[in-house]
Amino acid sequence: MRMNYYPPCPQPELVMGLNPHSDADALTLLLQVNEIEGLQIRKDRMWVLVKPLPNAFVVNIGDTMEVILSRG
Repeated sequence: MRMNYYPPCPQPELVMGLNPHSDADALTLLLQVNEIEGLQIRKDRMWVLVKPLPNAFVVNIGDTMEVILSRG
């Protein structure tokens, strides 16, 4: 298990996001704090913001789990 914490940037105009990607791991648990909309998912070929829910985790099924589940 790996845990990361990214504190808010004191200068939001300098914040850089990640390039579009998929997660190679089996599962990713993400806790969005401070109601900041930063996570996007690709749905119907469009990038859509994921609205944070208070006290909730986002569970992302990654590439490894997709391969395991598609073998059935």
